[in-house]
Amino acid sequence: MTAKRALLLPLLVLAVPADRMQSASADLLRAKPSSQLTQNRRADEEKLSRIRDRAMLRRMVRAGLLEAVPPRTRYYYTRYIPPDYHYLRPWSKLFLDRLSRQHYARFKKPLRVTSMVRTAAMQARLAGRNNNAADAHGPRRSSHLTGATLDISKTGMSRAQIQWMRGVLHALKQQGYLYAVEEFSQPTFHIMVFRTYGDYARARARKGPGAME
Repeated sequence: MTAKRALLLPLLVLAVPADRMQSASADLLRAKPSSQLTQNRRADEEKLSRIRDRAMLRRMVRAGLLEAVPPRTRYYYTRYIPPDYHYLRPWSKLFLDRLSRQHYARFKKPLRVTSMVRTAAMQARLAGRNNNAADAHGPRRSSHLTGATLDISKTGMSRAQIQWMRGVLHALKQQGYLYAVEEFSQPTFHIMVFRTYGDYARARARKGPGAME
């Protein structure tokens, strides 16, 4: 068995007790005025470059700093993402792979991913037509520019699916492995995955397929 395959083995992630999952409220992941600042501070701490344009994106792909994300698997599919932007940081791709498998094991439905890496040029265009979009520059710029962030759509999710997502993301946020915001003007979970998630996933894999989160 390869090490990469072992990382995906623990399928049933119950990051919080089942009773708490069932009552997970919308307030758990609600955005704060400091949300963008917090994500940018973490990006600076992790020394994550912000991707300026497509040329820089291509260089990072060639250097192995970004990993390709297929447009469709059994466990997730992408929507509204241009072909040239199907990339994430390796630890964020690992998070998507594990979360989507765990979600599928529980609900037998794939996740819908609506955003991954963005360039500053792309973010500026988005901010120009969407008042809710984050800045392309400065201390409140979008964490999508790092390649560590993805958005998972709530469209079509049942109440049980949304509560499960809230519970899992909140638990991982509390443990310091990611920063997650539940958005309501656009129904998505916005998730910035930290480098430490890779260590966390490897530790879970060493405990075997029966390990619980």
